[in-house]
Amino acid sequence: MRPGEILSHTEMCQVEGQMLQRGMTFRSPPHHGVILMSQRPNAPYADILDDDGHLIYEGHDVPRVGGGPDPKQTDQSRFTSRGIPTENGKFADWTDRFKAGEVPAARFRVYEKVRDGIWNYRGTFLLREYMVRLSEGRYVFKFVLESTEDSIAGPIDRTSAPLHDAQTRQIPTWVKQAVYKRDKGCCVQCGARDHLHFDHDLPFSKGGSSATPQNVRILCARHNLAKSDRIE
Repeated sequence: MRPGEILSHTEMCQVEGQMLQRGMTFRSPPHHGVILMSQRPNAPYADILDDDGHLIYEGHDVPRVGGGPDPKQTDQSRFTSRGIPTENGKFADWTDRFKAGEVPAARFRVYEKVRDGIWNYRGTFLLREYMVRLSEGRYVFKFVLESTEDSIAGPIDRTSAPLHDAQTRQIPTWVKQAVYKRDKGCCVQCGARDHLHFDHDLPFSKGGSSATPQNVRILCARHNLAKSDRIE
């Protein structure tokens, strides 16, 4: 699987070999965990993926129980009421051990939600740091992950021509949504509906923009690989 691939929820679960129903799943190395993120308007958590290959992933709220307090007004927890680490706790505990030099960095596959049932694989990231921050009157976890070389969110080539603010490596979520709707969820070259990728028509490395749908399209894996960095 290559970064940039578009998958249905069913395909994503098949790739991971499990039913993915929560946004963060920890597995210790040599296995990889899974992170489901969203940058869509009104997303439940404030996730940020920047152009330097860093993901700031917000921890998850306590579950709503009966007529209990609103999770959005409750501090995010590191432990359950039984003293068992939550997924937040598992992330934080491993990070503490990593910083102490006891264990390697935890690895995660990251998927971004494009629309209901449609996800974009963003690559693999390593967990490096976490903070607990006061946000709107409650404390939340912020986990910092760094992209690996095989991630689509890898570092920008700073030796290339300067970029203006609107020209960034990351394709905004709203652009992906517009492109997916415009291209009807299939390859514009052959109509294939599987193994799809978001592709820059004019490659980003040659000055192509990610800022509008005009320079982004959907290609299947075969046509995406055939194109590579050529200007068609």
